[in-house]
Amino acid sequence: MAARNPDDKQRERDKARMRLEGSPADIDEVPGWTGRLMVWMRVVAHLVAIQLMMIAGTVLGLVVVGLGPAAVAGAGLLRRIVDGDPSDALWGDFWRAYRAELPRAAIVTVPFMAVIALGWYEVLVLLAYGGADTMTAVLSGAVIALAAYAVACLGYAPHVLRRYEDPAVRTLRFVAVAPLLSPLTALGCAITVIALTVIGIKFIPVMLLIGLSVPLLLTGLIVDRWLDKVDARGAAA
Repeated sequence: MAARNPDDKQRERDKARMRLEGSPADIDEVPGWTGRLMVWMRVVAHLVAIQLMMIAGTVLGLVVVGLGPAAVAGAGLLRRIVDGDPSDALWGDFWRAYRAELPRAAIVTVPFMAVIALGWYEVLVLLAYGGADTMTAVLSGAVIALAAYAVACLGYAPHVLRRYEDPAVRTLRFVAVAPLLSPLTALGCAITVIALTVIGIKFIPVMLLIGLSVPLLLTGLIVDRWLDKVDARGAAA
């Protein structure tokens, strides 16, 4: 996979601005509990802002086409928070990444969303018309397993797209086999997404405010750790 090459000067300017504003990466250097509280309030504000922009980007792309690029743009901003380099121009940075990733991200994510939607439909059909026999249970289990695999792939997709510049088809192949190469990482992604989705459904206001940004942030931590190992092995080879 071809890694991105960010503009070093722009990164240095962004870091300089970050040092004036604070981030979780340097919270120990912030004096007083009020300063640390302001840092975490800024993180929460970023999470909410990124969430709202991802919703807008998803709706703008009629959900199916919009979810992928919105997730990639959001993942990039969330990773900057983790790296201690939070953006001070969320709106502009998000929409620039959204436009840049729109075709590629849609091609990569739409097949997995189709599998999830089809799996959901098939489970409903089996529950409605299938009997309480072994065959129905086996078919339901197979469909659910396939849908869960697609969920795990969606957990990888935004972070792979964010890190690498490979063409859409090659990226799609990599994302499709990634859970097989890292089953524990895939399990972590699937559990994170499904668990937080269930929680969000029970608490709709929380879902609307951070229901996309928090799962994306957590899956990013999981996937990036594995991708760092992949890059290290590639560099060594």
